[in-house]
Parts: sequence; C-alpha cells; structure tokens
Amino acid sequence: MSETSVRVPVEEHISRLKEVLGAALGARASETVEISSGKVAGRIVAERLVSEVPLPGFDNSQMDGFALRAADLTVTAGDATLPVAGTTAAGQEPALLPLGAAFEVMTGAPIPAGADLVIPVEFTQGFGAKEVHFSGLTPADVARGRYIREIGSDISAGTLLAEPGDVISPAQLAVLAACGYAEISVLEPIRTLVVSTGDEIRRPGSELRPGQLYDADTPLLGAVLETFGHQVETSRIGTDDPAWFLDALDALVAVHHPHLIITAGGISKGAYEVVRQGLGGRGISFGVVAQQPGGPQGWGLLEGDLEGRGLLHWRSQQEDARAPIAVISLPGNPVSSAVSMETLVRPALAAVDPNCAPPRQITVRTAEEISSPQGVRQFRRVRILDDAAAEAGAVPTVALEGGPGSHLLGHLARADALLVLPEDDVEIPAGSERQAVLITGRGVGTR
Repeated sequence: MSETSVRVPVEEHISRLKEVLGAALGARASETVEISSGKVAGRIVAERLVSEVPLPGFDNSQMDGFALRAADLTVTAGDATLPVAGTTAAGQEPALLPLGAAFEVMTGAPIPAGADLVIPVEFTQGFGAKEVHFSGLTPADVARGRYIREIGSDISAGTLLAEPGDVISPAQLAVLAACGYAEISVLEPIRTLVVSTGDEIRRPGSELRPGQLYDADTPLLGAVLETFGHQVETSRIGTDDPAWFLDALDALVAVHHPHLIITAGGISKGAYEVVRQGLGGRGISFGVVAQQPGGPQGWGLLEGDLEGRGLLHWRSQQEDARAPIAVISLPGNPVSSAVSMETLVRPALAAVDPNCAPPRQITVRTAEEISSPQGVRQFRRVRILDDAAAEAGAVPTVALEGGPGSHLLGHLARADALLVLPEDDVEIPAGSERQAVLITGRGVGTR
C-alpha cells in the first residue's frame, strides 16, 4: 500500500485516475455484443458501419399533389389543365406516367416513371376528378425536380455511418435503422460496482438503531454513473472488519464482474477505516487531495489472480484473465463523495470513456462575500439566481446554498452548481466572477 498525508493538487489526482481507468477500461475493446439497432442509442459502436443502400431508396413525392412532366404542361396566365391517369400512395409499386397526363401522388409515394415534377394539391380543386386544373402557377412552381426527393439525395450507398468508438445518438440510430441495420456490434457498457461501507450503514427502509444511518452513497453515486452509461450494481458491506470486508468484496466481484469498483467510506485516518485497511494490502493507494470537501481519496488497480485465490478469481475463467479492475475510493460522507464524483472522477472518466461528457463549467458572479481556506481548492454549493440570464449566455449570479459543511446533503440537493474557489482565493468580494461546475442533473435550464 502507498499512503501519504501530503495534499496533492486536484489535477495530479485526476491524472492518477486517468491512468488507472485507462489501464482497466482499455481491455473493453474486445468485449462486444450484438444488439438490436433500436437499442443502440447511447452505446459505443464496435464496428465500421457503411450504408449499403441509398436514402431515399427511390424517387418519391415530398407533397400530396400531382406528378407530371414539365414538358407536358402549358401554362397560360398561371393556369393549366391535364388529364389524370391514376393515383399512387406510399408503399405502392411505381407507376408509368402516360404522355400528356398527370398522376395523383401522396406524400412518400414513388414518383411515376417519366414524371419530373410534383405540383402540390393546393394549386388545384383536389383529388378524384378525371382531369386536374392548376391555377396560380409561377415559373418556380413548374421547375423540373420540384417537390421530388431524389434517390440518394440524403445518403448515397457506401456512405460511412459510424466508426468504432462513436457514441450513437438517437438521430444516428434512426439513420442506421433506415439503412436496414437490424443488429449492431457495440461495446459492453462499463460494469461498475458501487459499495458503501461501515457498520453503521443500513438499507433505506430498514429499522435504525441508535448511531446508525441510511445509505445515501450508493443511490447517489449509482445514479450519476448511470447517466454516463454505466451498468451499475450497488451493495452495502456493513462491517468494520477488514477481512470480512475483503471476503464480501470478493463475492461481489465474482457475481458482477466489474470493470470499475467505487467504494464510499472507510479511507480516512480513524481506527475503523475498513477500505484503507483492507484494500491497502491489495495494492490500492490512499492519500489526500488538496480540495474541500473530498480530501481523502483512494485509487489503484486490482490485478487478476490466475491461481484462483482472492479477488478476481472469476477472471481466471475469462479470456481477459489478466485485465485489472480499477478501484476508486471516495469519502463516506455523501456530499464529499458527490463532489469527488463531479470534480475528480468525472473528468478522469471523460478522458477515457466516450460516453462520459466532461464536467460543464460556466462563469458566474458571486452574490455575496465568501471566505475560503488557504491551500485547498474549495467547492461551495451555489444556486443560480437568474437562470434566464445563463440560458441567454450572460454571466449569471449565484448565491451560496448552505455552509461549507460536508454533512449538508439537503443543501446539495437544492444546489445547481459547485463554485470553484482556487487554492489561493482566500477572500472573494461580492460581484466577483469565478468558475462553477454544473452538478449532474442540475444547473442551467433544469428547473
């Protein structure tokens, strides 16, 4: 175990996490699964996808109206008349347009062979007559190609639709479906195991004895990770015994096969720090980051055990038996773990996982004077007072939401952002401009 009490800069710790996550998640390139194209939104493509068909796949009508040849139309003072040869709708076989006639066509219907123009029904008296009389026509209304969606005008056959590593948006999903893709190879989602620790932690809804409290860490951290596309499993290991903790963690790993383990609690300097005492013997490092809240942190890799003893026994049966599991250990206080997720874990994940967007930072103006401790980067919960200004691109004013205490979970729920107060920013006058990190699920335009 590596352990130090020297406070390291925030950026240095983020670099540590990037290294750990990169080593563990890099092996995911070989973990792919075929899924229905209708389910791929938000997933990472594992193959090169090329359109084998053009879009549209045939010339079709953009409007309800009449298909005809421009050369067959004689317009006098904006008026013209043609016999109607038939009608066609979307889904029907293309018809053949006789010379000197018009064809009723509905939106999306194939253009009859020989037609080079569609005139909308609004220029006529409607459908159903043996001949159609057009009125109010201008030269632009009778130009060749008017209101015809030509084959391949959107996507031509052979167009690259997606490459390995691309995250599929809902619009891209629609394109893939329109091009005929039924199943697509995607990366398995990151499997993350979130574990809260401590003899005092209990499942919400259970009966509490004096000194016990409900677990808020796993639902909070799990919900944030799910917004990043992770497949999350949560558990509570209610013990202060390091050996029991490791046995329970071994069992969870064997069941859930995680790429990443995030623990909450048990990493400070107390006598019952079960995560530090247990995982420290498995090569996980612990230290202090120069930020508040969220100073105590743990990080490292759990390597595969090819002999089937202890952690990662399940990997001895896998093709990637030596692939490590990333471990990130956060403080147990829910506010500290939430802030750590936004300021440390999310930036590191965003560097290695296309599904995870980096934190959103905006410039804000303080509504009051604020004091901050020297030598640490403090993150204060704030509310955005003028949401409309922020949405319009102006600098919004923010007010503190509660004090700096890391136990103020209710204030975190009411906050929109974390005001960033740099290490040397001790006294901040009212009206000062600073950066703020928008909290996942909160911030501009969410109220």
